[in-house]
Amino acid sequence: MVIGRDGERDTLLAVLSGAAAGRPQGIVLRGDPGIGKTALLEAVLERAEGFEVLRIQGHEAERELPFAGLSALVGALRGDGDNLQAGQASALDGALNRGPALHGDRMAVVAAVLGVLAHAAERAPLIVAVDDIHLVDAATIDALFGAFARLQVERIAMIVTARPDEDVPGELVERLDDWDQLWLPGLDLAASRALVAARGPLPEPVWRDAGGNPLALLELASPAEAGMLDAPMPLPARLLRAYGRRLSGLPEPTARALLVLAVAARATHALDAALHQVGVLLDDIDPAETAGLVEVRDGSLGFTHPLVRSAVYHSASPAARRSAHAAMATALAQNTGPGLAERRAHHLAESTAGPDEGVAGQIAAAARAAADRHSHTVAAPLFEKAAWLSPPGPARVRRILDAALAGQAAGIFESAGRLLEEVLREAEDEDTRAAATHLRCRIRMWSGHPTLARDELLALAARTEDRVPFWAALMYAQAAVVSIALGEQHQAIAMADSALALTDGTPDEVALPILVSYAVTQAINGGVVAARGALDRADPHLDGCDPLSIDQLPVLAALGHACLGDVPRARALLESTVRRTRGVQAAGLLPFQLSWLTLVLWMDGDWLAGLANGHAAVQLARETGWTTELPNCLMALATIETTLGRQEEAEAHAAEAVRLSRSHANGLMAAHAARLAGLSALGRARPDEAARHLAAAGEFARRGRMGDSVLFGWAGDLTEALVRADRRGAAEETYRAVVDEADRTLRAAQLAVAARCRALLAESPEAARTGFEEALGWHAEAGVPFETARTRLCFGEFLRRVRRRAEAREQLELARATFDALGAKPWIERADAELAASGRRARPRGAAMPTEELTAQELQVAVVVAEGVSNAEAAARMFLSPKTIEFHLSSVYRKLGIGSRAELAATMRASEDHGSGGSGAPKNAAS
Repeated sequence: MVIGRDGERDTLLAVLSGAAAGRPQGIVLRGDPGIGKTALLEAVLERAEGFEVLRIQGHEAERELPFAGLSALVGALRGDGDNLQAGQASALDGALNRGPALHGDRMAVVAAVLGVLAHAAERAPLIVAVDDIHLVDAATIDALFGAFARLQVERIAMIVTARPDEDVPGELVERLDDWDQLWLPGLDLAASRALVAARGPLPEPVWRDAGGNPLALLELASPAEAGMLDAPMPLPARLLRAYGRRLSGLPEPTARALLVLAVAARATHALDAALHQVGVLLDDIDPAETAGLVEVRDGSLGFTHPLVRSAVYHSASPAARRSAHAAMATALAQNTGPGLAERRAHHLAESTAGPDEGVAGQIAAAARAAADRHSHTVAAPLFEKAAWLSPPGPARVRRILDAALAGQAAGIFESAGRLLEEVLREAEDEDTRAAATHLRCRIRMWSGHPTLARDELLALAARTEDRVPFWAALMYAQAAVVSIALGEQHQAIAMADSALALTDGTPDEVALPILVSYAVTQAINGGVVAARGALDRADPHLDGCDPLSIDQLPVLAALGHACLGDVPRARALLESTVRRTRGVQAAGLLPFQLSWLTLVLWMDGDWLAGLANGHAAVQLARETGWTTELPNCLMALATIETTLGRQEEAEAHAAEAVRLSRSHANGLMAAHAARLAGLSALGRARPDEAARHLAAAGEFARRGRMGDSVLFGWAGDLTEALVRADRRGAAEETYRAVVDEADRTLRAAQLAVAARCRALLAESPEAARTGFEEALGWHAEAGVPFETARTRLCFGEFLRRVRRRAEAREQLELARATFDALGAKPWIERADAELAASGRRARPRGAAMPTEELTAQELQVAVVVAEGVSNAEAAARMFLSPKTIEFHLSSVYRKLGIGSRAELAATMRASEDHGSGGSGAPKNAAS
């Protein structure tokens, strides 16, 4: 029975009640050591009728062992892992050393944990109880919290206990702050007296001095401690001292045995062998059990409280602790099984007082094995341990660099950056220093410091040219890609040119990164012939390159094709890459892939899929920590929202992109936001407002000599806005930028915009008609539905003004039909107004897909399920559970007024066909 905690107990039971009803909930039970967190947790678990309980106990001795806690969790739910998708199962196997992973992405482990928990919750409501989470390893915490954040309708409750912030790692404090917290105060005097009644009366000064802490009351109120109450020590330290005095009275063999138990943590299968190594037996622990310091619970021997373990460990001499760790390392060497190599490496490290190449080599071997199976989260700290135990010299530097490489692969960027600085301090040879600087630049490029990293990489490339030309070429190519993202396209061309020159004569399959970088920079800047030539050389080798590499060559090649006007090829490349990435659950790469897929889908007229992928890109960018990519994801999403007429959402996402990019960009995101604001105003028939925003975007483009490029088109829209605002002189000046781009690139889409602008500026009806008809011809070749519909709208407006009403209605109805299929609400309203002015009453909007009624999550589910995949397959793609998919799918059916997957697929196909101009070509949204 728990005394004095009725209110707190009821709060926790309410959490369980909500979870049982399908509202997953989490709560943190906080308080000082000994305040009764564990006792209250156990009392609640005893009353959790009908729940399956999954419990993890944090161990101080395991806090540095990645996935030690997860091993216990998965071990308790072994059968539930059999239902995981292949990529998730392999990620879990890699993390727990049961086999190689397909890819070392931490989100794959998160998805696997989610899958295991969700499957268990299908049997019965599930409680995940994590006691002393501040003593759980960081990798397990990341997996658990990541999985819990993606629960939506599963019958799962998570209750964790934790000490106050000063005893909790800073990164965990931030995670706990996002959860509901229940703080346990000290017991009042009446409850305190009831607690210690069996030991005799409790004087009020003793209660005050103990602060109502139950453990302190039981320990310090004893006659042996009565004279120690006024010692000016923090309560945990006083408790440790009390336990220390109790330990000092135990036989010496018992003390040695307890120390081995303290370092063993969960590895009790090796306890007998480890005890033998220090010359004691398991029976030697009996006096400690009699003294109430250890107990047998659920068949396992353990300490009665974590403070007892701490007292045992920290009261021992450093030499004794090293001896105990050495005994565990020797005992574990006699066993085989998942995770034992990492545990042995941990004990080897703790058993060593100073540099020891023999020990360092063994730990490095365990790290290499983890890296080889793509368990980079496990490999990184092992390499680091090996490095610090290595004598000064090349081997030590190599291991520090290996630790940084593994950290980068695992997404532990802060740790990797710190290690690279150490490499630069210690390394003497130029190649190692260059490798460290190169990796540091790559990490900074995509984690929030792209300009600084790009400039440093250029300097490194210049120093490396003469010694290793191909390596320098890679650096120039990578710097060019970052410059594109920064909107510095002219600078990007110079970098890509340098890269290509350094690889003259290199086989295409080897020079692939350089060819793709060169193609993209040329395509964006209008070098059509050069870009096509480079892509023709690169394309045959793209299938053989690793789509999971940080270089993302298929995505960059797709961008090049899109800029050349080959949107179908770009879409096919991107969708193939996204499918492969999702297949191995490499979520860390998806934000970059999905942001570009979103824009290509926008060009292709598949706005529903684009909107779904845009939301997914933003969500995953937030979760995976790719801070440099998040603004691009937000702006891609805002692009579709703008043309859909979701003005409030678009403005919010664009504003966030601008805010996030201020520290590391040159105003590109602000210019993008201005461009979208101008397009929005143009769609709402506000030409003066549109011209103001678009002029700001154009000024940025002129300063950066960007022109009117595919990735930053502004001149055509500004020309139209100025014409409608009756500012002909300014419109003619802007029109020259449109013509310059069209003449330079000869892209069908740009030629169409130029012809439309020429028609808008025409001084005679004949010239205007000719311009519009020419524009429609180019649109037919370019295949961009939204731009085609805009030209038809302008053409219809012109025909109505010259009193060709029948012809006007024909163009306006075609424009309106495309806008309707796309869901372009502001443009539908403009077309309707023109149709009314031409004498034709607007028809009701079609019902291809009422996207405004679906939430972002529902839309993503609809797009994925419409491809014909099962709920389980959809769940794996979206890093959700099948139950969540089922829940959202039911809502989609209700909102769309349909009742089957077949109807959903037909609805989505109809929308795609209309949006793409009715081609009916099979497509795959890849969301």
